[in-house]
Amino acid sequence: MISKKSDCCTIIVTYNGAKWINNCIESLLSSTYSTDILVIDNGSDDDTLDILEKFSKYISLIKNNENLGFSQANNIGIQLCVKLEYEYLFLLNQDTRVEPSAISSMVEAHNKFKEFGIISPIHMNGAGTDFDKNFKKFVKRSKDLAYSFNMENLPFFHSPISVNFVNAAAWMVSRRCFETVGLFNPLFHYTGEDNNFCHRTSFKGLKIGVIKESVIYHDRENRNDIYSPTEDYKRELLKKFSNPLKNQSLFFNFLTAWATIIEISIKLRFYKIPGFISWSLNELFIIREQVKEFDHDRLYDFEFDYSNLEKATEHIFHYRKETKSTL
Repeated sequence: MISKKSDCCTIIVTYNGAKWINNCIESLLSSTYSTDILVIDNGSDDDTLDILEKFSKYISLIKNNENLGFSQANNIGIQLCVKLEYEYLFLLNQDTRVEPSAISSMVEAHNKFKEFGIISPIHMNGAGTDFDKNFKKFVKRSKDLAYSFNMENLPFFHSPISVNFVNAAAWMVSRRCFETVGLFNPLFHYTGEDNNFCHRTSFKGLKIGVIKESVIYHDRENRNDIYSPTEDYKRELLKKFSNPLKNQSLFFNFLTAWATIIEISIKLRFYKIPGFISWSLNELFIIREQVKEFDHDRLYDFEFDYSNLEKATEHIFHYRKETKSTL
């Protein structure tokens, strides 16, 4: 399966990532800290797999026959890496690049600050001119920041900067954190799973932090994602109904649903609002039942089944070039 050369494994989920994946892998191969690389492809039909073929000596590749979604694809990699006893799992988006010292700084922070389950780097935009827009928005929401979070104030912060949430474009997670918190919740297909994982991490008493000594670049400024009010609503309710830090009574779930309906209705300028409200209230009970019926024991199943993996995948590359750790 994986030829283990390091105590850190970088997990990348790819889906039609031909535009970015070459630069992403190249940046990892220039890391001053040795990391094994595991790529989980979710059925790409562009040139992603051809590009990955060029790195066959340096990466392990699992090719799924279909798009399993971000959560379940990552879970394949996480289960395997926990089973192989990697100390650190670096979850990285396909549209990112890392600075050479980024991994080293995060591992050093994990070694020094054991109370942190998730350590994230600074997320810059693709051009490196400012913070990634969503990264800045999420970090600014944290309650206990000593200063307003901007580029000018960054030198005044001390690492790790404790936050409530940071998006999972680049997470260095300790194996202990996954063993304590579990896997990603597969009820989330795409986006929202990182929010849910942060809620559960905090619930388990582990911290989430950002360190300014580590930097990655997230190249997504020119993406035009299609907004879907129905998917937005379902995702928001899943996040809120599965949050162990919140009251999950029917009354509070109902209030949460109404607040979400109003928020989305404002975005839509109340277009077709009667039909949307009717659908939303019905969906409230469906989503609530999905969350209640979900078997949470599944999140802690790290008994990796190699036979099932071989059935689900078509091809696996091995090996990772040997480099020496700086720590």
